[in-house]
Amino acid sequence: MASLASRERVGQSSPRVSVLFHVADFNDGGIESSLMQWLRIFDRARFAVTLSVMFSSPAFEQRFRAQIPADVTVEILTNKPWLNVFQKRRYAHTLSKLGRVGRDVFNTLAVRPHVKARVAELALRHDIIIDFDMSLRRLAGRFGNAWLGVNHFSFDARLGGRRRKMKRLLTQYGRYDGIAALNRHMAEEATALFHGRLRNVFVLPNAIDIDRIRENAAAAEAPPCPGPYIVSVARLDEIQKDHRTLLRAYAQLAAKHGDLEEDLVIVGDGGFRAELEALAAKLGVGARVHFTGYRNNPHAIVAGASALVLSSRYEGMPMVLLEALALGKPVISTDCPTGPREILDDGKFGLLVPVGDVDAMAHAISRLILDDALRDGFTRTALARAREYGVDASNERFVACMERLLAGRGSEVG
Repeated sequence: MASLASRERVGQSSPRVSVLFHVADFNDGGIESSLMQWLRIFDRARFAVTLSVMFSSPAFEQRFRAQIPADVTVEILTNKPWLNVFQKRRYAHTLSKLGRVGRDVFNTLAVRPHVKARVAELALRHDIIIDFDMSLRRLAGRFGNAWLGVNHFSFDARLGGRRRKMKRLLTQYGRYDGIAALNRHMAEEATALFHGRLRNVFVLPNAIDIDRIRENAAAAEAPPCPGPYIVSVARLDEIQKDHRTLLRAYAQLAAKHGDLEEDLVIVGDGGFRAELEALAAKLGVGARVHFTGYRNNPHAIVAGASALVLSSRYEGMPMVLLEALALGKPVISTDCPTGPREILDDGKFGLLVPVGDVDAMAHAISRLILDDALRDGFTRTALARAREYGVDASNERFVACMERLLAGRGSEVG
């Protein structure tokens, strides 16, 4: 590890701890959103941060790069055009089955050795490597640095019963000095599934910048529909997000309450959009369901909603719930593994419904819309709950995590 003493050897005079955040690439998911939040809110007096990105995706170049704070250095690991031949085709959705085989061979023979060399070079200048999507797990534990891997999803939902994969991942995860889980439930899953054999398991929830979220929400934007609405903000991925249940619940609600004022607005994009639009039409609510596509600033739409609904089958620590609470919005979420129950404190700060239960979701939406006292009560307490994941609380948790990692390496947080 580049300890405090060794920093002078590599030409670093700053007393701050140098941290390298790494992610494979940027698309439009929650991992990217949570990473951007950490890059904005980390304590500049204690840490100097570099962002390492394996592949420069269109989403990164067109949207995210401009949002990265000026004091965060950006390193693109595959910074030579010939290393991106297959990846560009993947982003353009023109990679054939044979092309995927070629890509895998090329990655093994060319990309991985190049990335390994780049990471080894960056490791000389950093005390801690935070592998934010665990895409560097084959390299974890090397180069003498402290390594933290961040897991964003339920271990049990993705690995339960898959013994061969769990055995392989245990070998890889065991190379990290620590694994960060986004909530207590995930940490307990990790300990149980891997039989306590991981070195350190941290609870490090997603962080939110409440002031920035509220500033974004104040932006002047055309409303997504003429009247009141409830909103869902999620990638259109039915393997995880289950908009089908949401659409069926909304259709049931609309049929039961002929005078229902609220439309349904779905913010997000993905490969299931056409299928979901067809389902809305088939259910007879096509004219009342508004698909906005991806939005750089969904907060303005959330701020205008009567309520936010999350219909996922599984999560990690869903940013959208935290952001809705920061805006004082009543929320409904499936009680999926993991995150919603912890964020909403067993239903104290929002309504929880069983995963995939159309009737329960329709009933919960109806309660929020029709019960002014219930809705107003959630609104009054939402912001206080959001602050538990805000800048100050998040930095305290981050510093504690870094101190524990470095303690085993003979260094300390500045």
